[in-house]
Amino acid sequence: MNKLAQLCCRFNRRVVAVLTLLALMPIQAMALMPTAEGKGSTAATSGDWLDLFTKYLDSGADVIAWGAVILAFIVVAVVTVGKFNDARKNKAEWAEVGLTAGVGTVILLFVVFLATEATKVI
Repeated sequence: MNKLAQLCCRFNRRVVAVLTLLALMPIQAMALMPTAEGKGSTAATSGDWLDLFTKYLDSGADVIAWGAVILAFIVVAVVTVGKFNDARKNKAEWAEVGLTAGVGTVILLFVVFLATEATKVI
């Protein structure tokens, strides 16, 4: 019984030490981070609400553009995995898997290029 008590005591000390270390880590990490500034912090205080709205509209357009990129990535991944599954079941050739992955990569690069150009224009 004495050995069990010593083992629990050692275990509890280690758990407390690890939890204390984990509790103090975010404080150190957050101390070095810069303060966040809003999109329209100067526009809102100066009363230029049109500029504030325009900045938020630009941010929304960026989110929509990159959302389209994420959607394209998911579609290409699903199609490629489906083609891989077909090849594994001998319903398709392995060359088709490579072709699908290659064409999907080219399509993704093109969609990323379009999204990057769109965010510059808008």
